[in-house]
Amino acid sequence: METNELTEVAEPTGALGTLGIDGGIFVAQLVNFLIVLLVLWKFAYKPILRMLDERSERIEKSMKDAEHVERRVAALEDERKQVVSEARAEAAKVMEMARTDAEALKADTVEKARREVERVIVGGKAQLKSEQEAMLREARKEMIEIAVSAAKKILTEGVDDKKAASLAEEVVRKLT
Repeated sequence: METNELTEVAEPTGALGTLGIDGGIFVAQLVNFLIVLLVLWKFAYKPILRMLDERSERIEKSMKDAEHVERRVAALEDERKQVVSEARAEAAKVMEMARTDAEALKADTVEKARREVERVIVGGKAQLKSEQEAMLREARKEMIEIAVSAAKKILTEGVDDKKAASLAEEVVRKLT
């Protein structure tokens, strides 16, 4: 039976034995499992958790930065709208000032032109009157000269009715 003793395996006893579990092997496997668990915890799980935390922080930071950029873009858009609005208001004000200045300049130019026309008309009337007076003086002078020359002729020459009529006609022709 010696051979029989060697081939016989010790059967587990107790509650674990009825399940077919050897207590010594179970404890050894449990220790091995805990060692593997600690090694994985130390060298795999913690670095993975750390990497995931860092990634979460980066994502959070990126989200905050994106929100900040979005708020800044909205603020810049509001600022752009305000600048455009102010520029339009300023342009309208400048246009209104230019229109008022142009109307004032137009009114001033029209007034100056009206005064110049009045001055020219007054000057033209004065010049016409003086020329008319000069022409009348000249005509009187010529009439006097013609009358004097006719009188001289009448006095120097004996004049009869026929000759007096021809002299009068000649005086009238010279006057016209």
